[in-house]
Amino acid sequence: MGSTTDRGNRLSRQDWIEAVLDALTERGIEGVRIDRICGRLGVTKGSFYHHFDNREDLLDAVTDYWANTQPKASAIEFENPEVDAAERLAAVTRLVTDRGIGRRDHAMRAWGMADERAARAVRAADQQILVLLEKLLGDLGVAADEIQPLSRVLFFSTLGTYDAPTALPRGSRRELERYLIRLVRQRVQARSERGHRKPRRSQ
Repeated sequence: MGSTTDRGNRLSRQDWIEAVLDALTERGIEGVRIDRICGRLGVTKGSFYHHFDNREDLLDAVTDYWANTQPKASAIEFENPEVDAAERLAAVTRLVTDRGIGRRDHAMRAWGMADERAARAVRAADQQILVLLEKLLGDLGVAADEIQPLSRVLFFSTLGTYDAPTALPRGSRRELERYLIRLVRQRVQARSERGHRKPRRSQ
């Protein structure tokens, strides 16, 4: 069995960031303490100071990850050209549930209520996700004038599954996801039908 020192040497900055996000999800920003994170990872503070100068440096790394790396990781689901656009949309609606991003997102937003650094990271991530979502809706054939409002409906509906969890009966998240996808398909179908409808001849 490896020693605490061995484990500490194997940890990366990303391991620490992931541990902070887990702690943030469970206890909020007050639960993000170096000694607790060390205990979670099973290492000493020497490992922490190998990667970070202090707690503020660690929190800066977490917000930088949320604002930049996390949206890029999500973009894989949005932009995979080998997957049908409708299937990509289904994958996107499952990001917050299957990968636990929703719980982390909720925690980051709560932290951002009291810390502008976290608030900036949330805003930056949101903007990138919305741009990607708009592109996906365009790929699906949604009318240009409906892309922005529909992307917001999808975005805020998905967030609501964590921000207002009691509003959904147990086990109904998947049902909501399926409904949102049907909504998009119906809008695309309605546009297609309007496009194929022949104009009436004037009398």
